[in-house]
Amino acid sequence: MRLIQKYFAPSAALVLASVLLLQNARAVELVGMDHFAINVHDPQRTADWYDRVFGFKILHKWDNAWMVGRGNIKIGLFIQPQAVPLPDLNAQLVIRKIAFLVDGDKFADAIADLKQKGLDVSETEDTGIAYSVFFHDPDGYLLELTTFHGDGPPPGLAQ
Repeated sequence: MRLIQKYFAPSAALVLASVLLLQNARAVELVGMDHFAINVHDPQRTADWYDRVFGFKILHKWDNAWMVGRGNIKIGLFIQPQAVPLPDLNAQLVIRKIAFLVDGDKFADAIADLKQKGLDVSETEDTGIAYSVFFHDPDGYLLELTTFHGDGPPPGLAQ
């Protein structure tokens, strides 16, 4: 910094030092997402639903929350029996949906499985980069199954 200050005006020295620091800054190296958390009315009902639909098991129970999951996907279920949905999601800063990735060759079967389990599943949408379907969990959270484009639609999916 002293060398920079010796040869540059104070304001230029500060800018140059900041640029050099930013160039050397590194992003935090993540290995994945550990879990996300949602408020639920009844943790047993929600845990049973996620088990029936995705095979998530109860991993831990605390006084105010449960953790469910399978493999590297986990959800914290925070017990809020009196919670009510927000009146207008578009007027709030919220997580709008939770998307789960499915391999393209399993996408059509996953949709059929959701429907067979009695879920109200949307029509398949082509987002331009992926195919997606949408449905809700028992607490009203919007969930998405998605698979990224390959060469044409996934097997078993009519276009």
